[in-house]
Amino acid sequence: MRSGATLGARPGKREVLDVAEPKKPDRRLDQLLSVRKQRLGRLERERNEARSSWRALRADLVDSKRRWREAAARAQSEWTAARAAFFGMAITNAEFTRAKTVYERMKLEAGRMRLSCATLARDCRRAGADFFSARQRVKDANKQQEKLTVLRDEMKALAAMQDEQA
Repeated sequence: MRSGATLGARPGKREVLDVAEPKKPDRRLDQLLSVRKQRLGRLERERNEARSSWRALRADLVDSKRRWREAAARAQSEWTAARAAFFGMAITNAEFTRAKTVYERMKLEAGRMRLSCATLARDCRRAGADFFSARQRVKDANKQQEKLTVLRDEMKALAAMQDEQA
């Protein structure tokens, strides 16, 4: 007799039941969606910051242009008044020369203001380009988020349908 064997009838063999073990749900897509959502929030913040920066630069540019135009107009009006007074023989040659010097100085200052406007305009265009690229990144991220959400929902529906059939 074999060791460890019991007397009597041999125990029957049991058939192994096929019981479907509950599968651990795959959370990778949900985690990916969560990470993408955080990224989308960061991209939206960057877009909003770029927009506010661009708006501030545009306001500065408008103000700078206004000041430049006013300075150029003021210089021109001063010069026109000085010429009219000189030709009307209301001022002397020395006063006219002084007025011409003042006009040249004002013209140079208006030129400097124009150059600063050009620099500001370049910065403003760059900020606008930054805003529109940030806006496009947000649009792309939203589109990707929607695709992943639809994919997740379809996978859940398919899994639920398979569970019903089993």
